[in-house]
Amino acid sequence: MPKVHMQITGRAVGASDEQPGFAELVRTRVGGVTDRAFPDVKIGSEDEVRIEIVVDRDLQSDVAEAIEPLLTDPQVTSAVLDDEGEAAGA
Repeated sequence: MPKVHMQITGRAVGASDEQPGFAELVRTRVGGVTDRAFPDVKIGSEDEVRIEIVVDRDLQSDVAEAIEPLLTDPQVTSAVLDDEGEAAGA
């Protein structure tokens, strides 16, 4: 099964007060979909969030659906990875 690198950005709801808690909530939501993916959660100024994760292609929409409710105006970009872990066609 091909892997997909996902980047999800948006503004977190209430992240400025509890950044570690928000990151753990993201990990818990992803863990509800798969236990084989480990999201990298970065929270910036004004609650800007960037989440990067590599998942099996068939789990891509489930992961996005699990995370999107945590963000205002979520934007999801994805790239299929080749066998070496690089974006295919890059």
